[in-house]
Amino acid sequence: MGLIDFRARPNTKEIMSLYDQPGREFLWQRWGCPPPPKIELDAFMGNLKAVGVTQAVVTGRQVVSDQGVAFGTSNDYIAECVKQYADTLIGFAGIDVSSGDRAVAEVERAVRDLGMKGISIDPFTARILPNDRQLYPLYEKAAELGIPVITTVGPLVGRYGDPYLFDEPTADFPMVKFVYSHAVWPQVLDWLGLAFRRPNVFLEPSIYWTNPGCDAMWIAANGQLSDQIIYASAFPFASLNAMEKIRARWDWSDEAWHKFTYANAARILGLEEG
Repeated sequence: MGLIDFRARPNTKEIMSLYDQPGREFLWQRWGCPPPPKIELDAFMGNLKAVGVTQAVVTGRQVVSDQGVAFGTSNDYIAECVKQYADTLIGFAGIDVSSGDRAVAEVERAVRDLGMKGISIDPFTARILPNDRQLYPLYEKAAELGIPVITTVGPLVGRYGDPYLFDEPTADFPMVKFVYSHAVWPQVLDWLGLAFRRPNVFLEPSIYWTNPGCDAMWIAANGQLSDQIIYASAFPFASLNAMEKIRARWDWSDEAWHKFTYANAARILGLEEG
């Protein structure tokens, strides 16, 4: 039986450079997880295998300028990682939402030329609200290409992660599968309400799943919204074997656990049931 980790970045030097910026220390303290050492990609792949992960989504993140990638990890690097381990890694292109037409062109290039299976966006880095019409060309391109869109939310992005701001785009683009990463706390019930209204919404409740008030997410994952909640470790910000703690903490039916750890993600990614 397969296990898909929907957000796991390798702790290679290229990717960990994202988190070496001054002022990041308090975040690792908040998460209760010290930064892992920088290792080679093959060592990371061994770690994935050791915890039973059969496939992992690797998301890019970048800020671009006229000269290329100004900050972050290039989509070409993500694609190269995927190429080396195509049976396990699934690449999602990081898209700088502030770059206008270049962002749309990068989506096209990433999918058609690099083989990416979706896109990952961070509207908070550009101070653009997720229902702003500036983002609609990206959603339109995702609909055209038939790819899912991951958006980073959670307590660190403030008002740019308000669940109500995603109501319009998810309604306007019902053919696009929208995945919201860290979508659990502090607006647990609001996220569940959005998923209840929109069958194209998928909640990925990584990192903050033990915070106060989050039990409702796991009740929903075992019940009415079992088709719309998916597993991710969010490594390197949490342990790669986070799924063990999640299974031990709450009662799961075998069917609900399979949906959470594999079947729902497989449906988003267009994979065969495993």
